[in-house]
Amino acid sequence: MLKTILKDRIQILPSVENWEKAIELASQPLLNSGSIKDSYLDAMIAKVKELGFYIVLSDDVAMPHSRPEDGVNKTDLALLKVDTPVEFGDTKLQLIFVLAAKNNDEHIDMLTNLMALFNDDEKIEKIKIATSENEILNIL
Repeated sequence: MLKTILKDRIQILPSVENWEKAIELASQPLLNSGSIKDSYLDAMIAKVKELGFYIVLSDDVAMPHSRPEDGVNKTDLALLKVDTPVEFGDTKLQLIFVLAAKNNDEHIDMLTNLMALFNDDEKIEKIKIATSENEILNIL
């Protein structure tokens, strides 16, 4: 499932300047496809500034997201992998998965698959050193 969803939605960059830029860049495939509006990107950043780094799920992964009403047109997912870890609060991480959920139910299968991935340390380590989208898709 993740392999299908993330096709053409994975970016790999050497580095990014900060967590805000990481969220902005990670969101770009979803903006380009029309899955989210600019307001969703703004809401994700605003929520982190308001609530702190609740989006950091582990030492390796952040999952920025917001509410459907903040500008989601279609449930979707994108991944930004940075070679040089970027600071999200007290954590430096390399994998930023942007989640867009159109409603409260439609994304449950995707979340279940993501949680299985996040709990698979071997796959996460392989993704962190991957050098291409195809390599990441094959790991999934």
